[in-house]
Amino acid sequence: MELSGKRVVVVGGGIAGLTAAYDLARRGAAVTLLERRPLLGGLARAGEDGSGLELYYHFICGADTALVALIEELGLGPELQWTPARTAYHVSGRLYPFTTPLDILRFPPLSLRDRLRFGRFAAQCRSRKRWEELDEQAAETWLRRETGPRVYDVIWRPLLELKFGGFYPQVSAAWFWHRLWRASQSRSSLLQPEKFGWLLGGTQSLLNALAARLSEHGAEIRLGEAALRLVIRGGRVLAVTTATEELPADAVIQAVPLPDAAALLPPEASTWQQELLAVDFLGVRCLRLRLDQSVSEAYWVNVNNPQVAFNGFIEYSRLNPHVEPGGALIYIPMYLAADDPRYHLSAEDLTQELLQGLSVIAPGFEASSLREAVLTTDPYAQAVTPPGFRHRIPGLAGPVRGAYLLDSSQLYPSDRCLSGMVRLARRLVTELKI
Repeated sequence: MELSGKRVVVVGGGIAGLTAAYDLARRGAAVTLLERRPLLGGLARAGEDGSGLELYYHFICGADTALVALIEELGLGPELQWTPARTAYHVSGRLYPFTTPLDILRFPPLSLRDRLRFGRFAAQCRSRKRWEELDEQAAETWLRRETGPRVYDVIWRPLLELKFGGFYPQVSAAWFWHRLWRASQSRSSLLQPEKFGWLLGGTQSLLNALAARLSEHGAEIRLGEAALRLVIRGGRVLAVTTATEELPADAVIQAVPLPDAAALLPPEASTWQQELLAVDFLGVRCLRLRLDQSVSEAYWVNVNNPQVAFNGFIEYSRLNPHVEPGGALIYIPMYLAADDPRYHLSAEDLTQELLQGLSVIAPGFEASSLREAVLTTDPYAQAVTPPGFRHRIPGLAGPVRGAYLLDSSQLYPSDRCLSGMVRLARRLVTELKI
């Protein structure tokens, strides 16, 4: 579709907003991208220290074809690397390997019968194609039925409870299945470990490449400038206001979380606003650690320990050894509801609590090895997707003509991921009607 001369404002400079803006500019649209932060990237952004290290961890799965295609298109193919990734599970006070079928067959916290049942379930998830019937079931009910109460209590319950808190009984089986399926697509076979991808320059190299292409196509990127309100008259969007001006627009793409998109809507769009606010979200607080020492041989460590406040950590330097030569780069994420006391803990207190938990899992961990600790908080990181959510997925096009949405909840049953947002953004641009 030719968009020459059409004015499009993209609100949000995360991977979805950047991808949409890039495709729009290539088609001739006059694009202005507003990002309230001083840096691009959204949840994929790096810190402001100039290191280029991401504030949250990211990896590329074998099923992430949309992201890989964009990487190749931008000339970053030589930077894309693939590494076998080990997984471990900390349960009953010990750390066990949990990467291959043989590891699972040797997993002492489960009986042989339960291990076999777990393995059969994993294989079924890998081969499953249709998910719609799972949308009507709660993950808790489905997992208990399919894997048994012991597997549920040891493996699944801690992950659900610590990920979703009080919302965990409301999570659909379809969402949980897709998490398992996506990871399984990074195995060449059931007997092989997963391989995850990463960029030599980190996600920042992808963001930089997109920003450069936007500039080449004449798009304007405004950092540190927030959108305040959509101007809507006669059932269509006319402009976006900022603190300094009103930007005329033939279309507006709100590439921000649903609660932020709702806050941009004027009173005449109150019905749409309430629909967006009906989706619950969890916030995230993620501790990024730079250490002089490694704490695990695994890239991903799941945790089932009542003495530890988090459900796992990621030793990212096991995937990409270039990020912290001679040491370790570790991420400890926590997904929290806004009323969770830990969401409001000071950075110092929460950091100490998470470091204490790490010392429980890795007794060899020494606080003196800490080079840097950075705690990052974002309020809308994880949509809560209860059974039946496929009937509530927000549309890409809103009820207001010219107003569009890009949000991770629209990926359902997939969880939030870079590739999914790239795919969604590219689809929106092809469906845009101005």
